[in-house]
Amino acid sequence: MKTDTHLMNKMFRGILITNAISIVAGIACVMIDGIVTGQFLGADAVTASGLLHPVVMLINLIGGLLGGVGVMCTRYMGKAQKDRVDQVYSIVMIAAFIYAVVSAAMVYVLAPWLGQALGAKTGSPEIIDMIKVYLRGLCPGLVFMRFTVLLSGLMMLDNDKKRSMMAMGATLVADAAFDLLNVTVFHGGMFGMAIATSLSNVVGFAVIMTHFLRKDRVIHFTTKGLKVRDLGDVALRGIPHAINMGCQAARVLCFNALLLSIADKTAVAGLSITTNAFSIIFALVLGMFVSTSILSSLMYSEEDRRGLEHTITLAVKITVALFVVLGAVIAVFPRPLALLFVNRSAIGAVDQGAAFIRAWGIQFMFMAVTFPISGTYQGTGRLRDSYFIDIMREGVLPIACVMSLGKAFGIHGVEAGFALAGILSLATAVLVSFVHNRKLPLRPKDFLILGDDFGAKPEELYEATMHELDGVIKVSEDVRNFCIERGAEKHKANMLALFIEEMAGNTVEHGYDKGRKASVDLRFVYHDGTGVIRLRDDGRPFDPVRWLDKNSGDDPASGLGIRVVTGLAKNVDYMASMEMNNLLIEL
Repeated sequence: MKTDTHLMNKMFRGILITNAISIVAGIACVMIDGIVTGQFLGADAVTASGLLHPVVMLINLIGGLLGGVGVMCTRYMGKAQKDRVDQVYSIVMIAAFIYAVVSAAMVYVLAPWLGQALGAKTGSPEIIDMIKVYLRGLCPGLVFMRFTVLLSGLMMLDNDKKRSMMAMGATLVADAAFDLLNVTVFHGGMFGMAIATSLSNVVGFAVIMTHFLRKDRVIHFTTKGLKVRDLGDVALRGIPHAINMGCQAARVLCFNALLLSIADKTAVAGLSITTNAFSIIFALVLGMFVSTSILSSLMYSEEDRRGLEHTITLAVKITVALFVVLGAVIAVFPRPLALLFVNRSAIGAVDQGAAFIRAWGIQFMFMAVTFPISGTYQGTGRLRDSYFIDIMREGVLPIACVMSLGKAFGIHGVEAGFALAGILSLATAVLVSFVHNRKLPLRPKDFLILGDDFGAKPEELYEATMHELDGVIKVSEDVRNFCIERGAEKHKANMLALFIEEMAGNTVEHGYDKGRKASVDLRFVYHDGTGVIRLRDDGRPFDPVRWLDKNSGDDPASGLGIRVVTGLAKNVDYMASMEMNNLLIEL
């Protein structure tokens, strides 16, 4: 038998929604600022936004390294090591606070110099001043923004994905309201736009912090056993996000310089419009990368080859169905999107923005698929392959294509360079898989790079999904026969069967609300007298170890299978995470 995909699909959807929301929350306010700026403050303000965009990306670069906290926490959750989850979370929160305060102070001090350096080639003192005042107004919100992004990404792991949605909704509503108040009542210009963003991040932070009033939360802050080296492991998993931020900053700096040399500030405004138009879309596809890496990390820690194959297949299918189609629509209808970010009276900026958006739409159709592929590599420990794909996609290929074609053919060469970079990004991912596996990947699972000895051998593995009591009884009998056929003592085989019948039966009968379909996944690996049992369900939380502690003096016949198997086990770990009960028993 095999487990069905219900629980895995549910986990993936939950992780994707939560992480996409957390990433979107970090940049959505900037996009809203871009819309209001373009409609109310004019083309020069749009140009200023485009010129200061690399600075915002660089601010997020180092903070992005801490984004690997979700992958690391998931890895320890897969092993049910709650203490390590708390330690990793706590050291990251301390580091995030220090970085946010230091970066905010540095930006405030350097704002005048940055304004001059970024805006000098435009020859406009107004644009230089806009950059300076915006950066200074953004500083107060950087601390709150950093924590909101990190904490939102952890909410699914802590069984509270709705909190991320609430925080994002509150942030967006507050930012839109504060922006409109700025341009219609206070007339605070670019400084007021930045203050509005800062205040909206305070609102989002306040909402996300209400999660920590919950008594049933899994993740807790601690000062015990903190290990600074955990920051290194987190940073390794956060490098792809930092690569994304750093490469965005580098390529926008290069593109702005190129456009000012072959065209004028109208072209920079067009690029700014395009960057704003795609900011949410890229945030969503980056959420796909993070989600794929998190679930792949869980499957990899459990040495579940079939689970990894399903994860990458599901991620690629969703990417093709959603993001590739979205890229095609944008390529066909770019002008309405451009008009969101600039007043139609600025016809030059609108036309150039629409042309760039069309080229980016074509680029996106090809490059989108590389995000779940590199995410899978990160989750399975293929960090160098993940980094290579990310650096080529985010930095080397777009900069090389756009700069070379732009210098040769002008503004149309820039547009062609965007599209070519997307095609070459997909070719890079295919090449990485081909080099390692020595065959052309024709299906999503063909991109996996795993050793032949990875995971349990088919003859050592038993998997099943139980939805009703009859199915539980059949599976428990199958496990009994499975163990006996592999040389286990009949008493031990009987106790394992009884344990599964009691645990899974209790969950199926009492773990779900009336009318809701039960689903319990069993993965059992048995080899040379040792075994590992993993039970997972999405019913009400139930910790068998805690249950035994509370019922130790009751009828000894009650829960006999649980008592005997936990007594025989080398290790019993339970964790309620990702809205799932996860029980791991090593025999």
